[in-house]
Amino acid sequence: MGNNNVCDAPLGSGRGGGSNEKPCVKNIRKPCVSSFLQEPVMIKVTERGEADVTIVQSPSIDREGHARNANNKLRYAVSEMQGWRSYMEDEHALNPNLASNRQQAMLLKDHHLFAVFDGHGGDFASKFCCTHLVSTLTEQKDWQSYLTLSNEGDGSRESVRGLALLKSALTSTFLELDTKLMDAQRNVRLGQLSKLETLVKTLHLEMAFEKAIFQCGTQDHDRIMNFERRLPSTLPAGINLERSGSTGVVVLVTPSHIVCANAGDSRAILSKKNAVLPLSFDHKPHNDVELTRVEKVGGFVRAGRVDGDLAVSRSFGDFGYKNCSTKESGDSSNEPKDHRVTAHPDILVYAREPMNDEFLVLACDGIWDRLTNKDCSDLIRSLVNHEGETDVGLICEEVIDTALELDSRDNMTCCIVMFPRDTTPVMDHLTTSPSTQRGVVKRRLDREKIWGKHSSPALRCQIRCDERRMKNQQSLAPQQAKTPTCQSSKATGKKHKASYSALQRNDISRSSKSPKLIKKYL
Repeated sequence: MGNNNVCDAPLGSGRGGGSNEKPCVKNIRKPCVSSFLQEPVMIKVTERGEADVTIVQSPSIDREGHARNANNKLRYAVSEMQGWRSYMEDEHALNPNLASNRQQAMLLKDHHLFAVFDGHGGDFASKFCCTHLVSTLTEQKDWQSYLTLSNEGDGSRESVRGLALLKSALTSTFLELDTKLMDAQRNVRLGQLSKLETLVKTLHLEMAFEKAIFQCGTQDHDRIMNFERRLPSTLPAGINLERSGSTGVVVLVTPSHIVCANAGDSRAILSKKNAVLPLSFDHKPHNDVELTRVEKVGGFVRAGRVDGDLAVSRSFGDFGYKNCSTKESGDSSNEPKDHRVTAHPDILVYAREPMNDEFLVLACDGIWDRLTNKDCSDLIRSLVNHEGETDVGLICEEVIDTALELDSRDNMTCCIVMFPRDTTPVMDHLTTSPSTQRGVVKRRLDREKIWGKHSSPALRCQIRCDERRMKNQQSLAPQQAKTPTCQSSKATGKKHKASYSALQRNDISRSSKSPKLIKKYL
């Protein structure tokens, strides 16, 4: 499967679309886990967009009292890559129109919604949540009440009451999405049973018909017996619905606030001029709050997993964990609070600060397992402020490449939302230079000079792993100091032939990320 999905686009062919690097994966070793591919699928699917923004606060003013030259566009993009996984299970929502079902003409053009869903056990849950997110949100009574509020005053959308309605609407949206998902999965199972019943009936009729023809011995016996009805021998391969689920992180940007709802370990951050703020916290079973909640409703956590199996304690789907007996009463309950794994979100709200807000990042755990909040923010800041990158889509792709080079083995989705920012003479100078002399494209060209035309993030990761392993072996066994070592990562492509051959002999290192490697790559 992986062999048919390798991108062959030439390097430096343009600044838009997917990745411009030509991956070479023929020397990459076969992973030892069946849910992984022999080669990573490194094709990136990237979407871009921009929207006008409304900001409640006044624009920034320079020392002379004049409004600074600011770009009033909200620029956003998302990029996704399958990576080493056998299937792509991530989904995303990129600034869809927010309209009321009762008042279709009332579009909230000054509200922007972004979401990332990371599925597991198939993509059924993530696709369903992504498809029905907006419609479910606009059906909520609290959302309808929010729409009736004015834009100014004590009872406005930016007031305490308005924020309370938004938080309540998002919470009920998550819970109702989960209920709709359960109904949808039940309908799929009923459909599969119906197909099975039809198939069994048809097979019985066919057997009876053939028996009658054989007994009659008509002249058409041979013609009829050789006729193929082309019935399927088995049911189509279905989804393991009992084990299908999805995490979800949703960010709603209003003129005055940033509201984030999260269930699971997908994450969002807000980068400001002097800080990186978490918009969500991962719902891992070993966290104290989550551990207490799971045990209270009769579950247990072993090896960092709910009931020793599920790696997140909140998600959509995973209905095998959502009918649990409480220790106190022993009664089964369908209330979200009584589920071992719940879709009830945590919600954080931050006031917007036009002079300090830089960008948002929403991503799945395939990114965050290899990059900390600060790592990700520093990488994006460097590309924008020091290297002059203006294409948000390419920045998303570079974040994914960085995580892949740091040995991420999961699907990867990264969404970046750039807030309007002041333009400075430095930025003007950077953005007027040719695209091949700045930003992501320049990084790719530089890497090609160092590693060769046929390198890829995954291959570079494995070469570095081999280098570290061989250095460790030398330090532990001085008597083997004369053993040939891998060439330095700064060597030319020809010098890496020894590293390529080493890939055939050594196992993939699954060690944790190295701060030195992150710093070197960034």
